[in-house]
Amino acid sequence: MQLVLQDKRVVVFQPASKDDIEAIIDLYIKVYKGKYTLPEVADSSIIAKKVEDPGYFWTVAKIGDRLIGSVIFAIDPVNKMGKSYAAAVLGEFRGQDVMRTMVKHGLQLLTQKTRTCDVIYATTRTVSFAPQVVLEHLGFISTGIFPNVRKVESFETHGLEVYLGPHCLEYRRTNPKLIPEILDFYSIVKKDLCLEEAETVIIEEQDPRKMGPAISFEVQNDYETISEKFYTFQDKDLMTKAFFPFTDPNMLFSAKDGTSDIFVNFNPLDGNGVIVGYRHSGSDLRNTLMWFCEEASKSGMRYIEMLVSAYLPHKQRLALDAKFLPCAYFPAMKMNDDGLREDFLVFSRSFESLDFMDMHLVDNNRRFLDAFMKCWYDLLVRCQPDFDEEWRIG
Repeated sequence: MQLVLQDKRVVVFQPASKDDIEAIIDLYIKVYKGKYTLPEVADSSIIAKKVEDPGYFWTVAKIGDRLIGSVIFAIDPVNKMGKSYAAAVLGEFRGQDVMRTMVKHGLQLLTQKTRTCDVIYATTRTVSFAPQVVLEHLGFISTGIFPNVRKVESFETHGLEVYLGPHCLEYRRTNPKLIPEILDFYSIVKKDLCLEEAETVIIEEQDPRKMGPAISFEVQNDYETISEKFYTFQDKDLMTKAFFPFTDPNMLFSAKDGTSDIFVNFNPLDGNGVIVGYRHSGSDLRNTLMWFCEEASKSGMRYIEMLVSAYLPHKQRLALDAKFLPCAYFPAMKMNDDGLREDFLVFSRSFESLDFMDMHLVDNNRRFLDAFMKCWYDLLVRCQPDFDEEWRIG
């Protein structure tokens, strides 16, 4: 596949190979000034594995022998799902359709020509409009934000963008069951995709700080040991696997009383973490999650995410009670045992002061930020017992 630039130079798009490793690393250093935190584009051994892994579709853009752009698609064939990430183009070639052409090529191949994926998602930086606009023009829809999720120059908020294949919604499980605090997020997606009304489920909130004594954790960081335990638990059906695509655990928090094991993927470069799965036999998971977050923040984690089914309102309530806040609604994300695609919610908890300076948001992402801030205010400010009634907003 080729693209002819205005100056008549020809950009050739081709699969990445081991011969491109040095140029790939150099590209991301130049684009991000050495501050990009994903090891996939900085570690030569990881790049070497991924360019030959059938679970990845890695495209590079070249003019002659010069590598000027790169984008990765990770593929989950079981859930017919993909992730587009690590998109980068040298500054002198921005605004010349290089990125759009690279991503479009991947979308067409994966969702139409091969139908390897029914849905593909990407996260976009919000330090400028450009990444959001490029994906919007390709047919992605904005479905949420991740507040202060990554650190490059400073803490950044990213947007969640989702591309639905031609027949994706035909296989979507309908009628999500949502607690009231989630409805604003669903309403934004519902309007864009003309979805049905959700069923509202009222579940009384509970304070995990009143559910028992503090829980202490031991923290493990040995990848091989953690991976072996994770898959042993999974094979023996001893664990609730919190679905989180394209992510393996590299950190384990084990309660000293033996009631819980929480598997996490943690990036020490920017303090980002996600809950990949957990085993719990205690009296209430809310209390465990609350004390887990205390330990996680002490271990260098500054942000953590978890995915929750849109059809399990009790799990949504549990996440909110543990001070995780909804930030995104992903329609038709995961395939269930009946062959239907299920919606999921993304919850996040930040251990830093939120900073929304220097953001440039497209309209939908602005609405998701408004919904997030409303939830943040209602759950973490308005609810405080010493918050003077007459000073409340609204």
